[in-house]
Amino acid sequence: MSSFSSLPAEMVRSIVSKIDSSDTLSCVARTCHTLYDMTIPFLYDHIALYDREGGSGRHKFKNLRPLTILLLKRPDLARLVHHFAMRDAPSTGSSSEKRLAKGRPVFRLQADDVLKDAIKAASHDKDEEQQWLLHIKWPDHGDATLALLLPALPHLESLDLMLMYGCTYFDRMMRHAGAREKPFDRVPGFLALKDVMHTWYDEKYGMGVEYIVMFMRLPSIRRIFGHRIGSDDEFEGEAEDTLAALDTASSTVSHIELKDCKLHKRDLANMLRAPKALQTFIYQVGTGYLSECGRDFQASVSALAPQAQCLENLWLDFEPRYSSYWDSTIDDTTPIRSFAHFEHLKVLKVATVFIFGDKNFSISRHEDWVRSMTYGLTGKFPRSLEALHLLHCEDNFEHVLLAHEDMLDHKERDLPRLSKLVLEGPILEAKERWPRIRQIIQRGKAHGIDTITVNHARGNLDYNGAVERGWGIDQDVFWEKGVNALNRYPPNEVVDLQSGALGLEV
Repeated sequence: MSSFSSLPAEMVRSIVSKIDSSDTLSCVARTCHTLYDMTIPFLYDHIALYDREGGSGRHKFKNLRPLTILLLKRPDLARLVHHFAMRDAPSTGSSSEKRLAKGRPVFRLQADDVLKDAIKAASHDKDEEQQWLLHIKWPDHGDATLALLLPALPHLESLDLMLMYGCTYFDRMMRHAGAREKPFDRVPGFLALKDVMHTWYDEKYGMGVEYIVMFMRLPSIRRIFGHRIGSDDEFEGEAEDTLAALDTASSTVSHIELKDCKLHKRDLANMLRAPKALQTFIYQVGTGYLSECGRDFQASVSALAPQAQCLENLWLDFEPRYSSYWDSTIDDTTPIRSFAHFEHLKVLKVATVFIFGDKNFSISRHEDWVRSMTYGLTGKFPRSLEALHLLHCEDNFEHVLLAHEDMLDHKERDLPRLSKLVLEGPILEAKERWPRIRQIIQRGKAHGIDTITVNHARGNLDYNGAVERGWGIDQDVFWEKGVNALNRYPPNEVVDLQSGALGLEV
């Protein structure tokens, strides 16, 4: 029988590449020198740190410090790292701060020489260096360590982080990288970093928009994914204009995705003028304590005007945990007038409340009035549109059906490329409408449209069976599993209106 070592090197490398357990890869690497050389690139390609024990203070992310020391000492290994993730947030020294405030002793680690050298190279003055040297000795200050590790990864392509209040070292490091300040003044940092996922530790309050500025200034950034971002609260009508620091057409980002976020309309405008050519924009409006600013439907589209000639995918939605609650005292829920100026738009996913407004118009009114109020779905969309997803139809079910019938009357003239339509709403609660919907589906087929009906529960949702959905316009982008309800929702059910059979669509 042939031994494993007699197999062709390419075959062995292919087998090793299929191993998705870092523990298994580590065992294989220790088998022999040949397998070590083959395995190490895969072992270090994707590093994911989890706080599996739910630790706190000095017991949180115990591997972060030794990993940082190793990669600072071994640049050859650091060059192998292409993807880095942390779940959950790094500690920020709060436990040590509290002990010092009470006059209690603080446990301190020895600062390895390689850490001291890295701090000296990155510090802008002696005070900063001394403060950093103090915090790097605290075992509960992962933020101080993370800010040394990330710049040491020259080939890093994707960064997946959960952060919390007080990550001042990470914040400062990213600002210096974007501004090309020391230690990035001679050799720019994060030249290979293309994708960033940034989620927030706090399930109640959100993180600030300054992180968007940091990431959009990275030299090679392509995709930014954000979770629970909120604009600064307004004081006497004036919010801090953080995103104004972004220059027009200055960022290489082509995909911005913000889930459960709430941005002031001025922040939206400043953010969306910065990309050179934005192709995908996904904005799921949050509420609650994220920000006290109002939500503005039309502003969400008006802010995209600089991207009108390049935008291909657009998804406007709201966080379903809050149902469709809008505050009439601060929110402007005037319906979006038109998407027609996005001449290259191919995929549009939009909650119907953005199209019809939040008022539950009486469906007993004359149908002609409803049609004139909507001026037809075709009047709102560009001829380039290929797929249309109408979400949360429970708010405007009758309007959607009427407008869709109008759309079919003028499909060849106004939407010649449309081939896919998704209707999402309480389908199972609307069985009396099934015959009418079936007629619409049949008419759509005659015009080359494949219509899919998706059941979405109305009102309060049961999250016991929730799943973490993918990101991206097709929900096919996956990150490390979240720990704070990150993009987790009950699965939707695709309904076959002929048989009544259900299928799952996450």
